[in-house]
Amino acid sequence: MHLHVSRVRRNGKLYAYAQLLQSYRRDDGMPTQRVVAKLGCLSDVEIANLRTALKASRQDQRVVLPAEVVPSTARFLKPTQNLRYLDVAVMHELWREWGLGTLLRELMPASNAQVDASDVVAALAIQRCVDPGSKLYAERWFPSTALPELLPIKPEQFNNTRVHRVLEQLDEITPSLMQRLPALYQKQQGAFAVLFMDVTDTWFVGHGPELAERAKTKEGIVERKVGIVLLCNEHGYPLRWHVVAGKKAESHAMHALVDDIRDLSWATSAPLICDRSMGKSANLVRLMRNNVRFVTALTVTEFGAYTDRIPFQPLIGLQPSTKQSDAALCKQAGKAVVQAGMKPISDTLYVLDLGEVSRHEQSEEPKVQPVADDLAARAVRLARQTQSMVEQGLADHYQHAGRRLGLTDNQTQKYRKLLALDDGILADIQAGAAAGVTLAKLLALRPLDPDEQRRSFDALISRSVPANPASRSAASPTSPSSPEGEHDRLTVRAVVAFNPDLFVQKRRTAQERLQATQSYVDALNVKLARPGARRTIKSIEAEMDRVLRAKSLLEVYRFYVEQREDGHQVRLELDEHVWQRRRSYDGFSVIVAHPKLQVPPETQCQLYRSKDAVEKDFGIIKGLIKLRPIWHWTDAKVRAHVTLCMLALLLERTLDTRLGSKSAASALESLRTCCLNRFEDDSNSHYIVTQPDAEQAELLRTLKLEHLADDDDMASRVTPRQPGLSLR
Repeated sequence: MHLHVSRVRRNGKLYAYAQLLQSYRRDDGMPTQRVVAKLGCLSDVEIANLRTALKASRQDQRVVLPAEVVPSTARFLKPTQNLRYLDVAVMHELWREWGLGTLLRELMPASNAQVDASDVVAALAIQRCVDPGSKLYAERWFPSTALPELLPIKPEQFNNTRVHRVLEQLDEITPSLMQRLPALYQKQQGAFAVLFMDVTDTWFVGHGPELAERAKTKEGIVERKVGIVLLCNEHGYPLRWHVVAGKKAESHAMHALVDDIRDLSWATSAPLICDRSMGKSANLVRLMRNNVRFVTALTVTEFGAYTDRIPFQPLIGLQPSTKQSDAALCKQAGKAVVQAGMKPISDTLYVLDLGEVSRHEQSEEPKVQPVADDLAARAVRLARQTQSMVEQGLADHYQHAGRRLGLTDNQTQKYRKLLALDDGILADIQAGAAAGVTLAKLLALRPLDPDEQRRSFDALISRSVPANPASRSAASPTSPSSPEGEHDRLTVRAVVAFNPDLFVQKRRTAQERLQATQSYVDALNVKLARPGARRTIKSIEAEMDRVLRAKSLLEVYRFYVEQREDGHQVRLELDEHVWQRRRSYDGFSVIVAHPKLQVPPETQCQLYRSKDAVEKDFGIIKGLIKLRPIWHWTDAKVRAHVTLCMLALLLERTLDTRLGSKSAASALESLRTCCLNRFEDDSNSHYIVTQPDAEQAELLRTLKLEHLADDDDMASRVTPRQPGLSLR
């Protein structure tokens, strides 16, 4: 006899059916087989045993069974919960090391509550680091972590009512918290080397609080938003933060923060690096008054007010092309500025030290080619042109006419006010008699009668004749009027910086903008040439006005709508002078600093470039910490939410600093899989940490927090939660 096995796959599973067969000969002598027994579906072990027994039977041998091996029937106790542990434990350890719990307990008012408010803040700040979400989500998230054991707070005590009550307390003590943080940092890490300040924004789901105003965000989206001003040190640790109204100008918001810290020793001992939104003369004067050792970059419109030594002329003809790589163009641009006197510091930094310069020593725009008339004369000429275009029906209104001439609506309105002056005075202005007189002074003559206007005008031009008329060209219509008083006496340390990479990027982007505009016009002309096109000249002009204004090219292009046999066609003309003037400062920056800040020019530039510390902070609170959108409806809750984000930022930045090459975000992602396993018996809860893998163990060694994975150490620190409690 022998065993026959048939294997059948059914529903993805393999089955083995066994039959016991016997061989014999039929009456005609032919060999065949018959089924002695159908054994059904057997396991591989059963089949192997049957074959062994049959083999022994055929060989007249005995099958000897070994001593019985009884499998262990002991069952390991199954964990009741797998709690999120290692990532929250690491952030909790950093919270303890900074002493933030102790600090908050000192600042928050004492109460008879069973839960310490500082522990609630700790839980919320840690949540923003590892799993940011709404406060309602935090209530559901909290029991699934080991925070009830680490803080300790019972899961049922961490509820929405308590969370919002603690947020109100946190808002009240935020000013005191900000006063204490600098000393906390300095105690551990010494004096600050540099300070950074910048502004970001956040928007809301729903209407938002009273501070929220509908305005364009940093990403160009119109939302109800608030602004956030942040001051941090070189490590990105938050020192001061203000929540301001959504439409408040960035420079005003930053000045308000500077006013708060101007008398503090830690704030005046380190240079303050500001974004170029502070790079206007009025802002620099205010910083000087507060004795702030600032470093910032001038806005492009201010370059000419401080220097005419920017070596842009050798770069005017350099344009990206398909025949030349960007790297080759960068090298060519770098060589050109070196020949013009700039000093190479690195592949992306060339500097020209200007020393101490005063405002208005030089002309206000690059002299690509001479300008024919002064600002006042040009303003009168353009005002008359807009008036003529409206009277002749070439434009629907004055703003439309001004846009056709490359003016903004504000410029059109201001220039038209000049036409209220006496005709004789207007003729003198166009003849150049008012060169050097500001528009503000000319506009101040309007309420006077004609005779008084003439006397006052003559007095103005007699006082305003420049000592050397040839030394300054007239400003462009987009340049600000010459400031007076303190602005004229403003002196700063200035360095011209050039970045070839930025130069090539700006030139290529500008080239693409022109090509895209021409492509748009070509496509429009195809539509206008189709039979049945019913567009009017005014509608076409309105469309081109809208398109060029959206691309900030109204000043660069003149467009004409021409009537042809096949319909209307649009023709563009590029103003080469205006376009060259716009491209003159591609890749250039003028970095200015307080005269008392005595550092080498390359260091001054590198200080400004290091402002990415605060920009990285904003990236962290928007990305990892998820500052936005905000779901709160009151100003107090919004301010408290921002404070929570700043505390989370401190923890994240601390972790990032200690890890070195590895980012905090990737480290937290690696740590989150190591859980705290909770077991229950009749009277208590017991805990065991999941065995860390190699990456997690290495992270703990780097952070010197290996004890967090030690079961005995962990058991000595946690407060077991009550048995029988389950996740909600």
